[in-house]
Amino acid sequence: MIHSLALVLLLGFELCYYLLIVQTGVVEYYNSDLITLFPMFVGGIFGTIAGGVSWGRVRKPIHKITIALSLQLILSFIYPQYNIFTLFLLGISVGIMAPLGIYLFKVKQQRELLFALAIAYTIGTYFFTYDAQHRTFMAVLFTLIALFSAFMLRDYRVEADSKEVSHPYLQYLPLMLWIFLDSNLFETLSRHADLGIWSTHTYTIIAFHLLGLAAAYYLKISKIKKHIFIAVIFIGSYMLSYSGWTLALAMLYPFTISYYNVVVFTTLSKEANIYKLAFMMIFVGWIASGLGLTVALLEVIY
Repeated sequence: MIHSLALVLLLGFELCYYLLIVQTGVVEYYNSDLITLFPMFVGGIFGTIAGGVSWGRVRKPIHKITIALSLQLILSFIYPQYNIFTLFLLGISVGIMAPLGIYLFKVKQQRELLFALAIAYTIGTYFFTYDAQHRTFMAVLFTLIALFSAFMLRDYRVEADSKEVSHPYLQYLPLMLWIFLDSNLFETLSRHADLGIWSTHTYTIIAFHLLGLAAAYYLKISKIKKHIFIAVIFIGSYMLSYSGWTLALAMLYPFTISYYNVVVFTTLSKEANIYKLAFMMIFVGWIASGLGLTVALLEVIY
C-alpha cells in the first residue's frame, strides 16, 4: 500500500514538474527560443541515456532517481533564471527521470499509473495560466514531494517477472507519432490567444482529462484498434482547432491527451530491458516532442 501511494506521488508530481516547470514554465519564460533551450534538450538526451546505463555501485533505479531529484531540487531554487550550464543540468535531471520513473511501474499497476496521470493533468491544467516567472514554489514543492516518495521507495524492487518481454522497435513508432502531434498542437494552441482554451474552459478540460483516463482504463480493445481510435480523435482535435470551436476542442483534446498517454505509459512500462527503454525514450520523449515544437514554431501546419 505504501509503495503504491509512493509510486503515484512520485510519477504524478514529477509529471507536474515537467508540465508546469519544464514544458510551460522554462519554455514559456524563454519564449520557446530553441537556440536558448538547446542545452536543455541536449542534457535531456544525455540524462535519458544515463538513466539506462550502469552507475557502478549505484545499481537500483530508485537510487538513481533520488540523485536526479536531489539535483532537480537544487535547480528548482533558481528557477527560472537559468544559463547554458544550468539548463543542461536541468535537462539531465529530468532526462534521468524519464525512463526510470516509468520503469518502476509493473504490468499490473495500472491503477497507480492512472492516479498519477490524474494528479498531473488536474494540477497541470489548474495552474496552466499561472505566471511562468513565479512558479519557483511549484518547482520546489513538486520536487520535494517526488523526493520524499523516492525515499519511501528505497526498498522497492522491480522484479524481472513483473515485466513483459522486450517490444520490437516498430511498436514504438506510433507512440512517437502521437507525441509529435500532441507537442505540435499543444504549442500551437499555447501561442494563439484566440485558441487559448485553458483560461476559459479550465474545469471542462480537467473533467475530460479524467474521462480520457477512465476510458483508456475501462475500454478493453486490441492494440491496433487503440491506435486507430487515437488517430481518429487526434484528427478531430486538429479539425476543431482549425475551426476555432474552443468549447468542443476543450472537450476532445484533453480526452485525446489522456487516452493516448495511458497507451504510451502502459506500453513503455511493460518494457523489460531498461537500456532499451532509455534508448526509446530519447526518440519518444525528446526527439518527437522537439520536432513537434519546431514544426509549431515554424508554422508549417498552421
